[in-house]
Amino acid sequence: MVDSSDNLPSLDELQRRIDEAKAHTADEEKEPPAASGMSQAMRLGVEMVAGVAVGSTFGFFVDKWLGTMPLFFIICFFLGAVAGFRNMIRGNSGPKED
Repeated sequence: MVDSSDNLPSLDELQRRIDEAKAHTADEEKEPPAASGMSQAMRLGVEMVAGVAVGSTFGFFVDKWLGTMPLFFIICFFLGAVAGFRNMIRGNSGPKED
């Protein structure tokens, strides 16, 4: 139990501390700077490689399962490349800051 003789902060003091914390976090929540050219290029490259890798891997295992080498590998390779290009275009067409 808490005795009434304990030195507890008042509600006004707590509200002041909450307001200070909110003001401090509001400064930190400002929009981060735009991605640098190098980081954007790396992200686009990874998206392209990931699309091709996932498509090729999927096609390889479907071919292995069905015994149709290399039909699905080739089809899924190109589908993965198209998906990679699509992700690159979608990721690059965001709003620009001047």
